[in-house]
Amino acid sequence: MSERISFIENPATGRQALLMDFSGFTTASDALPFIHAARDVVGTQPARSLHGVVDVTGSKFNTHVVEALKELAAHNAPFMIASGIVGVAGLQKVILDSVIAITGRSNLKAFATRGDALSWLATQS
Repeated sequence: MSERISFIENPATGRQALLMDFSGFTTASDALPFIHAARDVVGTQPARSLHGVVDVTGSKFNTHVVEALKELAAHNAPFMIASGIVGVAGLQKVILDSVIAITGRSNLKAFATRGDALSWLATQS
């Protein structure tokens, strides 16, 4: 695991959440290795055991990154209780809505901050 893909403590519950920090990426070559690493980490966890925080603040998406994120969301579905998505703005909101529709992941919700996402995750079981 790396600093970008790591377990963090939710201060509201003391429970671990998986942080997938995809923030600040400007190219697919920067983002894709971390998206694939997140998939590998999630795949080692028991079914319906994870709360996730996905931070895309300030990142630029191209079609390769969007496809990789769709695949990640679909892959992660059996492992996640819920996921908070941070930093979604403009076109990214449209992309998130399409990911939710395509994957059936109704347990994904957008937030302005990691703290807001963690607070919401504390209510999800």
